Amino acid sequence: MLVHQNLKGKAAQGIVTVASSITVGKAARILSEKRIGTALVSDDGKTADGILSERDIVVNLARAGSNCLDGKVGDYMTRKLVTCTMQTSA
Repeated sequence: MLVHQNLKGKAAQGIVTVASSITVGKAARILSEKRIGTALVSDDGKTADGILSERDIVVNLARAGSNCLDGKVGDYMTRKLVTCTMQTSA
């Protein structure tokens, strides 16, 4: 199965991006409102600087407590990205 075949069944709401400077709490609200698990982090709107996932948030809640919600996305995001194309085999 190719990536584009797997994505056919997903909602077509586009890619949600957030800036690394917003708080983790604000990013968590965006994820909740959009009913998604991950947002692309991009300060210029063109280049992927990282991603922030629900897992990133939960791991840091366990480590630092609720204070991490006041921290910046850039401090908690996953920086090492693995990417693919629509034609990549899933």
